[in-house]
Amino acid sequence: MGHFIYSYIDKTGKVVIDVGKYNGAGGFSGGLATVYLNDKGRGFIDKTGKEIIEPQFKGATCFSEGLAGVHIKDKWGFIDNAGKLVIKPQYDVINGFSEGVAVAVKGNDVMLINRTGQTIFSRSMDDLQLNVYENARFSEGLIAAYDPLKTKTGFIDKAGKFVIEPKFNEAGTFTEGVARVAIVEDGEEKLGFIDHSGQFVISPIFNTDFDFRRNSTEFSEGLASLSEGLRPTITEEAKFVYIDKKGAITMFTNFFYAGPFRDGMAVVYDDERNKWGYIDKTGRIAIPLRYNSASDFSEGLALVAIQERKLFYGQRKRP
Repeated sequence: MGHFIYSYIDKTGKVVIDVGKYNGAGGFSGGLATVYLNDKGRGFIDKTGKEIIEPQFKGATCFSEGLAGVHIKDKWGFIDNAGKLVIKPQYDVINGFSEGVAVAVKGNDVMLINRTGQTIFSRSMDDLQLNVYENARFSEGLIAAYDPLKTKTGFIDKAGKFVIEPKFNEAGTFTEGVARVAIVEDGEEKLGFIDHSGQFVISPIFNTDFDFRRNSTEFSEGLASLSEGLRPTITEEAKFVYIDKKGAITMFTNFFYAGPFRDGMAVVYDDERNKWGYIDKTGRIAIPLRYNSASDFSEGLALVAIQERKLFYGQRKRP
């Protein structure tokens, strides 16, 4: 066994940035990516691999809309891309900025804040809950929200008002005009997609096996992936497929997981080989399955890791 060696690859599979000296890293956003050192914390590099903000934070989110969340002395705040603290650490949980606002939690209150740190609205989590641990963000003017009294999820606007009433068992994010949601019917959690009026545009016929987030993705580049569960099933169990905006299956895969398309590439996972790689939109393997972990492409690059193994005579060899 050995530790993981991280690098960023381009769409040809070529290593563009070697970050093997770090203990961890994140995807690129806003031209910067998080890196991690066990003894120092988290910082940021640019696309040349240069440290722009040295590792120093207990925690850090990716940059979005020019700001990144950082964890300092057990509280979260925000820095700009020069490393300057612009919203002081005061929150217990934060998500990244999107459409000018970010979700934050302070005590038992969930709130929306703007880029100056001003609170737009604040609600007790006894009345309203946002999925802060799934990096909840506004998209197309709406965000999924859970009503504890109705025990259902709907969508609210930036004023905190339900625009789509809470009636779903699960809900994702609006992308390309639609959002994935799930209802429980006949003892199964069934996935479909709704429009901004809350009406189903793709009927809830896909069985999530009560694992909505693992077994489905949002629409991206005209396609959404899911672990197909039609009745009767028409694919091998636990293999992902892609559907179009009409709900028609347009591509079958042999993979235990297939992610959203980014830059024309989708990350895939083979559970028998325990390896990750990438396919293109024809379903062809574009980058071989040879990684121990792999992320979605972002800004033309993807983070991958290969496990370094020790040779029996004590030296190390890089795969």
